[in-house]
Amino acid sequence: MTVVTPKFGTGAFVLRREDMAFIKGAREAGTIGSTPAALHAVTDALYRTYGIRHIDMPATPACIWAAIEEAKGA
Repeated sequence: MTVVTPKFGTGAFVLRREDMAFIKGAREAGTIGSTPAALHAVTDALYRTYGIRHIDMPATPACIWAAIEEAKGA
């Protein structure tokens, strides 16, 4: 019986000094939930006042204003 195994390589990498905790990217973990929460708050306020159910990201003032004007005209 012949067993076929894929070839694979090994290697090493050097961590930068600021990544010495071995948690690359974890410094931004606190910002992950804040953007959807802020957009949800904006959408909730617009739905209660104007019936707007969706705003695309980024929710810029111009985008919000356009959605309000469109809802008023509908």
